[in-house]
Amino acid sequence: MSIVRSLKSTQIQRYRPFKDMRANFDALEVIIGANGSGKSSLFEFLKFLRDSVYQEIPPEIIVGSVGQQIFYTPGPESFWWNVEVDLGQSNPSPIFYQGELRGPVGRTHIASERVLTNPPPGIKQTFFMEIREGHGKIRDPYSDRLLEQELALKRPNQLALSTVTNPALVTLYNLREYIEGWRFYSSFNIANQKIRKPVLVEQNPVLREDAGNLSAVLFYFLTEHRTIFDELQQHLRSVVPGFRALSVKAGGSPGEVIAYWSEGSIDDKLTLADLSDGILRLICWMVICLHPSPSPLICIDEPDQGVHPRTLPVLAGLFEKASQRTQILLTTHASYFLNQFPLEKIAVMRKENGEAKFLKPQNSKTLVGMLEDFGTDELEILHRTDELELLS
Repeated sequence: MSIVRSLKSTQIQRYRPFKDMRANFDALEVIIGANGSGKSSLFEFLKFLRDSVYQEIPPEIIVGSVGQQIFYTPGPESFWWNVEVDLGQSNPSPIFYQGELRGPVGRTHIASERVLTNPPPGIKQTFFMEIREGHGKIRDPYSDRLLEQELALKRPNQLALSTVTNPALVTLYNLREYIEGWRFYSSFNIANQKIRKPVLVEQNPVLREDAGNLSAVLFYFLTEHRTIFDELQQHLRSVVPGFRALSVKAGGSPGEVIAYWSEGSIDDKLTLADLSDGILRLICWMVICLHPSPSPLICIDEPDQGVHPRTLPVLAGLFEKASQRTQILLTTHASYFLNQFPLEKIAVMRKENGEAKFLKPQNSKTLVGMLEDFGTDELEILHRTDELELLS
């Protein structure tokens, strides 16, 4: 099964360590690189876009970044982006979403936005949005009758794309909905205290970015997708010694549920409040991979953190299988976890003369030759010695 919508590429200029960074993405990318090489900045930028399509851009641009350098230096206080998106059957060719934000921090405004096609050679580009300094046009030339609207934004810190709420503007509406559906997770942002409490039942829940509704998602699996719930339990049995079963029952206030855990020689069932942080993270990553309606883009920062090494081959397999239905970007510093993936799924971020670059090791003839000579297990050694980054 191929994914319907995907982020094909990203170009970012003058943001954080990116003077002019270009990255092409497949359905699964496992991104490595030294600390400070730009992995977190890439996820942060994508999250900035996601947040900005449904809310105003805050004065500090990135929430919690007060006092930090947002713009690449030296250079003007502005950054520009060009993301290439394949919206699937709703569009005959991928589209570019381009924009520029100008500073200084505290007085930022959106200088321009454009949405246009990326057609094959010889085919004329089609424009869906052309906005400059808050004024311009949005249109949908693919509709039965040409829809076109003049747009005048009231707030300088607002993306024009965030104002598109008319489904008749099919391409722009689908683009906004697609970006709004991106999800960002991190081993360091899992709210274990929230997970350990009863939560309200939700309709078709997706795991929140702090995983606070984990019990609600497990209840959804149990009641609506029993096959998935059973598969989750089977994976847990394969990596957690003594695990017997999961269950989800009413608990706390009316309408609330909490998951229970049965293991080994313990007669009483344990709630999520009794489980270790590592097991909670493991359940979260499995839930994300097995969800029947996954988010269209899932970014996870270091999913290997805090989980036992024996779980990593299973997690890698789940991420690969999930990437047949959605797009997944992972970061890691763990050589053993990295070694579970084929070379074509791996990307490297590396600083060159102060600029962060996105590289694909599979394009290095030297590296490919070494792996052919010494076997794929050599990948783990090359990563530990930093040669993988240097040879990419």
